[in-house]
Amino acid sequence: LLGHSPVDWSLIGNAHAGKIMHGEWWRLVTALCLHSGWLHLLGNLVIGGIFIVRLCRDLGSGLAWSLLLCSGILGNLLNNYLQQPAHRAVGASTAIFGAVGILAALSLVRYRHNLRRRWPLPIAAALGLLALLGATGERTDVGAHLFGFLCGLGIGFLAENVIGRYGRPSEKTNRLLALGSVGVIGIAWWSALLFGS
Repeated sequence: LLGHSPVDWSLIGNAHAGKIMHGEWWRLVTALCLHSGWLHLLGNLVIGGIFIVRLCRDLGSGLAWSLLLCSGILGNLLNNYLQQPAHRAVGASTAIFGAVGILAALSLVRYRHNLRRRWPLPIAAALGLLALLGATGERTDVGAHLFGFLCGLGIGFLAENVIGRYGRPSEKTNRLLALGSVGVIGIAWWSALLFGS
């Protein structure tokens, strides 16, 4: 903007553990929107896209994005509680591993009557993916991936049980959930711009 220095998006939006624990809650959300480079972004788009598209087809876009956002936020929160105050992280992979956990939980609940034959498959696939993609690399935040997955599992179990009892959300509800997700991200970035340091 004219007369102002450029915004350092990473500085005001990364998941800085110490600042999150001192009230900068928006970092739990904004960190999901940031990436360390084009390769990081591309990897999340390609790999994450597979799971996110599947989840959107299964649950409806609004509900799917709401659950993804919740798993990413909760995963970042739990990870930051266990990290040193100086720990910083960026990336959507916390939410992407949340999607893997949600899909695994949906499968477990749906096929609970055939558990002997089917239950190991979604969990084994999810843990295999976590080991393959989420636990290697010098700058990989294993905690964020693990907690994203675990939060996704819990959220997926809850969501599928609620759906089983009340049915899938209507088209209008899905739209409202989608708008709510966009609103949470918008409020988080607005807070980062106003109060970020």
